[in-house]
Amino acid sequence: MLLPFNFVRCAGMIAACLPLFAAAAPAVESQRLYQQNCAACHGEQGDGKSRAQFGLNPPPRDFTAAEAWQELSRERMILSVTHGRPGTAMVGWDNRLGANEIAGVVDYIRSSFMRPPAKTRQVSGQQLYKRHCSACHGDRGNGASWAHNSLNPPPRDFTAAGVAQELTRERMLLAVTHGRTGTAMMPFSRELSATEIETVVDYVRATFMTVPADTDAPTPAALQEPGRARPAADMTAALPGGLRGDADKGRRFYLSNCYVCHGEHGDGQGPRASFIRPPPRNFLAPEARLALNRPELFAAISGGKRGTVMPAWSSVLGEQEIADVAEFVFTAFIAPAPEPQKKKVVN
Repeated sequence: MLLPFNFVRCAGMIAACLPLFAAAAPAVESQRLYQQNCAACHGEQGDGKSRAQFGLNPPPRDFTAAEAWQELSRERMILSVTHGRPGTAMVGWDNRLGANEIAGVVDYIRSSFMRPPAKTRQVSGQQLYKRHCSACHGDRGNGASWAHNSLNPPPRDFTAAGVAQELTRERMLLAVTHGRTGTAMMPFSRELSATEIETVVDYVRATFMTVPADTDAPTPAALQEPGRARPAADMTAALPGGLRGDADKGRRFYLSNCYVCHGEHGDGQGPRASFIRPPPRNFLAPEARLALNRPELFAAISGGKRGTVMPAWSSVLGEQEIADVAEFVFTAFIAPAPEPQKKKVVN
């Protein structure tokens, strides 16, 4: 027996299903765009395993790695796909794909290949120190180790008088991150995360130098306290490792790469600034001119800034090139030389 066809009920079912089809279509299209345009370098599984991986330097990004989840925000990825990545084979796709297509591809990559790293037991500062530092600096931080007599200069004695005043937290973070030229102190930026470097530095300061952890930086409450400003940085501090920056070379790089976010005049009003959150740094702001000395700029350019679209340029630039950019930003925006006063003409 045939049942009467209910047009109203059928139309209602079709209407209810339409949003499902509409939601699924962009994902399928984004997958197609990825396979058509991105897989040749980044691999079909997003792991960078492709025919191009051995012919590109730096190699294509492995989206399945834990670092990718930590470093790549959605905003940064959209910027990279739109405008490309200087110093890499990553080209800008804004002349081939629309904004919605780029966003769709990025969302496909993030949902298909990128996963937050599994929760691991947090390594303490004591464990990090014992594993990476004690062989040279000694179990008690006094430089008494098998390496003391074979290294010139010898490892730093953190317990010596005056060391707490000489070694600021900022200087120690730079030393552990980038090493110390002319010494056996190697850079640990490839072995330790930024958080781990902060953890071991704070352990050394609190344990051997009797400095409470993070005393060089104001607490969030102190920063929010009305009328209390962040202590001014030492604006005479030199670049790390004895580097000397060339402002002219740094200016050329800045105007080719950095101005799009930070602006041609360093005011944070570059062409991309309007859709970046948090906004790019305004180097002309009073707080920037109090805090951003040469070492701070070098560290930020080299290591990037977590939680922002500011990339770590150390994967693309050498230390001297980073020093050049830091010198330009410092001398052009942070502490520019005063303009010469015009002589008054006496009639």
